[in-house]
Amino acid sequence: MLSEIRPFFDHSRHRLTVADQNAPLDVLAFSGTEALSETFCYAIEVTSPSLDIAADTLLGKDASFSLHAAPPALTIRGYTPPPLAPLRTLHGVITGFRRLSASRDEARYELRLEPRLSLLDKTCQYRIYQN
Repeated sequence: MLSEIRPFFDHSRHRLTVADQNAPLDVLAFSGTEALSETFCYAIEVTSPSLDIAADTLLGKDASFSLHAAPPALTIRGYTPPPLAPLRTLHGVITGFRRLSASRDEARYELRLEPRLSLLDKTCQYRIYQN
């Protein structure tokens, strides 16, 4: 017997999980850049039924973004295939957050996911020696 009921059709096949975040985040769209000798940067647009997520609950938190393939075509009525392993999973830190819009039942947010190494760009350590 099944211990969990999976939806018959799930439009959001990509998954974003953020450490210590209880509000559900559904991936709506994403775009990213990757290059040799550069860190990756993904802008991920998500929706959530939580209308007012505070920025400090997400910024600087560890996150993982899993890219899944499209589910196979169902040929047997009522059969739900087992969940597939992700094609790729990106691990990083949330370095940007903004609220795009909101309606009565959900809000749209944009998050920026970058590797932990990119946090070194945000520091400055200068010393001035006189005499």
